Amino acid sequence: MSDPNRDLEIKLINYLENKQYDRLQFEIEMMGDIETQENSLLVFYYASSIFLKENSKEKELIFASNLLEKVYRKQNNHLKSLYNMIAISLKTRIFKDVMILAEKELKKNEKDTMLIDGLARINMYLANHNEGIKYFRSLFEILPEQLNGRLPFISSLNYANDISQKEYLNECFKYISVLEKKYKLEKNSLKIENQNKKKIKLSFLSADFKTHSVTHFLKDLLEKIDRSNFEIVLISNLKIADHDIVTEELKKLADHWYDIVHYNDKNLVSFLRSLNLEILIDLSGFTIGNRFEAIFNRCAKTQILWLGYNNTLGCKNIDYIISDKNLIKENEISSYAEKILFMPKIWNALSPPDKLPDIKKNLNNSKFTFCSFNNFFKITEKTIEVWSKIINQTNSNLLLKDSINGGEELQSNIINKFLKHGVKSESLIFLQKEKEIYDHLKLYNEADAALDTFPYPGVTTSYEAVLMGLPVLSMKGFNMNSRCGESINKNLGMDHLIADDYEDYIKKAIMLAKDKNLKENYGNNLRNKALSSPLFDTDTFTKDFENILKKIYN
Repeated sequence: MSDPNRDLEIKLINYLENKQYDRLQFEIEMMGDIETQENSLLVFYYASSIFLKENSKEKELIFASNLLEKVYRKQNNHLKSLYNMIAISLKTRIFKDVMILAEKELKKNEKDTMLIDGLARINMYLANHNEGIKYFRSLFEILPEQLNGRLPFISSLNYANDISQKEYLNECFKYISVLEKKYKLEKNSLKIENQNKKKIKLSFLSADFKTHSVTHFLKDLLEKIDRSNFEIVLISNLKIADHDIVTEELKKLADHWYDIVHYNDKNLVSFLRSLNLEILIDLSGFTIGNRFEAIFNRCAKTQILWLGYNNTLGCKNIDYIISDKNLIKENEISSYAEKILFMPKIWNALSPPDKLPDIKKNLNNSKFTFCSFNNFFKITEKTIEVWSKIINQTNSNLLLKDSINGGEELQSNIINKFLKHGVKSESLIFLQKEKEIYDHLKLYNEADAALDTFPYPGVTTSYEAVLMGLPVLSMKGFNMNSRCGESINKNLGMDHLIADDYEDYIKKAIMLAKDKNLKENYGNNLRNKALSSPLFDTDTFTKDFENILKKIYN
């Protein structure tokens, strides 16, 4: 005799597997109001269908999470409901309640990898880097062959103050080792048929071909590169729905444009190989939207990492990484799996906006004001500790603006960490994200000086700050990623704004706050200096870039 409940469950699972979410919801709604439904099985699958549906809105996801919590409690801590609640929280960025439940359940079962993975991701999202890394390490101790979670884990190491480049590279190698077993991969090469002998087929792969930091650095290069020597191919992993005006501008700058978001990794490898790409420059690395597993299998004759991710990937099929001699020292080359292509001055150059706001004296006249417009993920516990000492000793304000709109809980978490170090809440001023770059740049006028994050410094924000006449205090680093602020200041001839250590950072910040002639010493003088520096000299940068590519091609 068949079991009606089991038959119903099979039916609902089939709906989910076939993505028939509306059909599933309709049939369950025909059985009564979902909020008063006594059958927990129906409630669970109804809520799960909302979560799995790609175009569910935040309000619907919150409703689904509330339904799942009822099932979780009613069914004596139904773990599948909790797992889905965690997944929903990573979409809605509402973590407080689900985090408490997950931590409580993990105490009962310390090796529940779903809970460990969820808590790792939640903590990383809340900028609790030490906690996130701890959970990720625990996950891979239990599941050393697991691939899921490796990329956010390795990326998170860039935010850690106590992780050496050697340790970082070792974790890359562990990930690559698991991938090599999956694909049975050896280092391979491709024979490329160059149908246009006069031009090098140069391609760029990214998920960020839209209004994004990556495109601010890429645009001038594409406009100015010598088209008699290079044929430009742009390969976009950006969802079509996310295309914007910058996407359309980039399309016009490309000889060929390909949208590849719909390809799985295996089919993407075949497709890209069919294009006979001589040089493929990956702009994503381990960031969100990457197609690393495809380029890992080699899709072009020569593969290069640049711009979007400033550290090694540990992969034998990535041939080069573009850097400069401020970022990677000669005696450190063995700490990077790729061969290093050293740019003569700086590893990237920004396309300056067509129109810049006037530089004005601090609009916040009552107090000296520092600012950091870096995304909140970069504001580590150690950064907050150091910044707190500066704020408390100088009686200054700190302007913060999250470039990625991380949500209220992330902001609250940042505030609470400052409060624990004795910073008054009124000293922290949060600004809203501006849609237009001109309006965004104007916000720098509300500050006197910029504080760089560490060990993960800003890049675009530092370029913007000096354009608006603000000195940027940076910290010496220990690898390519952590030295980006150093390279920027060295290329500006402002080595005095590179701190040797935490104490020196505090000392230099206090000196800035005491400088009565700060705006006169920097301000428009700094803007003019920056515009004539390698930071914004996209003409010279493009020529240097071409020469390096020609050299490795030949």
